[in-house]
Amino acid sequence: VHCCLHDKKNQKRKFLILRLERTLMTRKSDERRQTIFAYVKGQGTAGIQELAELCHVSDETIRKDLEVLAHQGRIEKKHGIAKLIENYNHVPLMIKREDHLEDKIAIASQAATLIKDNQFIWLDAGSSAYTLLRFLNQKKHLTIATNSIEIAAAIANGPHKLLVVGGELEPIGQSLVGPFANEQVNSLHFDIAFLGSDGFKDGNGPTTFAYEEMQIKRTALIKSNMSVLLVDDSKLFECAPYCYARFTEFDRIVTTIDPSVFPEPEKVIRALPR
Repeated sequence: VHCCLHDKKNQKRKFLILRLERTLMTRKSDERRQTIFAYVKGQGTAGIQELAELCHVSDETIRKDLEVLAHQGRIEKKHGIAKLIENYNHVPLMIKREDHLEDKIAIASQAATLIKDNQFIWLDAGSSAYTLLRFLNQKKHLTIATNSIEIAAAIANGPHKLLVVGGELEPIGQSLVGPFANEQVNSLHFDIAFLGSDGFKDGNGPTTFAYEEMQIKRTALIKSNMSVLLVDDSKLFECAPYCYARFTEFDRIVTTIDPSVFPEPEKVIRALPR
């Protein structure tokens, strides 16, 4: 019996070590790809050998990394050259949430001060709303509704009640959308709705890439006591096809942007990154 228990402990230990090694390898790969993307973004283009020397890895490893980045829609890969995709496009949440992270953390920290215990809040399927999750454990007895698969997964084992709106999967943003999802949101009433934007260059309000997501955002805004737009200053220079609201429709705008940019500066809460 003692021998069997000893074997089981050894097996469990080996399994835990293997899982830790895999986690560390994944994290190392993600960090290397962030380095590659930042370099290509700065240079415009980069060759495989150039990137291999930068990251101190083999050409084959770089080829695999470039395949991943190309699949994510962050770069183009042609004839051994990585090229930045110049057109602003729809990219996955797991990618967007790492961009301008310090700004997003500052915005989320300010936005969290608007939330009171026991409230019913809506988080849309954006990177700014995702960053807000860092500060929600400070609150008590929240009910959180979302149509974001990634946000739902991140808070599923947390202390708050979770309500996931179901519908058709929008694969890039990993959100649940469509008429069925919109009907569900329309049947709810939120204390606060936190909404993001894919940009508003030369516009009067926030935009989004997905038409179906536009409908969900619009409904959540209307069905809330307080609607809050979360937006960092990178959105000043970008714009997506669908505008879902005017800035004047929001009760608060939490941003790193100068308040004078908006039509009602008194509604703006300025967030300053550390």
